[in-house]
Amino acid sequence: MNYQQILLLATGLVLGMRHAFDRDHVAAVTHFISLEPDPIKSAWFGFRWAIGHAVTVLALGSLILLLRLKLDPAFERYAELAVGVTLVALGLWRLTLLAQERRHAHQHEHRRGAHHSHAHSHEPGREHVHRFAPTLVGIVHGASGTAEVFVLLPITLISTTWLAYLYIGLFSMGCALAMSAYGYVVGRFYRRATATGQRIYRALVIATSGSGLVLGLMWIARNLS
Repeated sequence: MNYQQILLLATGLVLGMRHAFDRDHVAAVTHFISLEPDPIKSAWFGFRWAIGHAVTVLALGSLILLLRLKLDPAFERYAELAVGVTLVALGLWRLTLLAQERRHAHQHEHRRGAHHSHAHSHEPGREHVHRFAPTLVGIVHGASGTAEVFVLLPITLISTTWLAYLYIGLFSMGCALAMSAYGYVVGRFYRRATATGQRIYRALVIATSGSGLVLGLMWIARNLS
């Protein structure tokens, strides 16, 4: 492997790390992180998102490398629309869960016919998150945005197939490392917010979910105009 090839692969790794911090990526993963205010679990959310992203990038890259296909310009537009719809859906979903995370009473009946109620709260937790949800969101994101610039266009300039796949792999690895690190850091932030008080935690979730919702609407409007 010569110097130019090493430089190319290193560039792929760095660009993957940069790509992870696109606004739509950060907004989507933050929804999941807010449900699990724990650094390790939040890092795992980021990694699972990156796995989905890598699957799509690998599939699109294979179409270009093996079948010599060229993506229609309309593909990017539809992919961006899908991202916008996903962000809107995630924002509404997270705000709905937040509304359920409040104290309320449940009626209980015992064997002797006695009734009573007790209050509890729906705290954020794993039961609210489908196992494959972050990965599915990552799959949607993998088809849009700067991935075409960072991966799909560079690999067309690489004559060796194995080198192109190695480039894709390092790009995806960089993306996974950066998003996992983001999840860990933000997970610590959310954990501290939760420990401080539910009012601060809820305000933070409203802010992040609302901004993600607005970003999704902007994504949709931009690609429908």
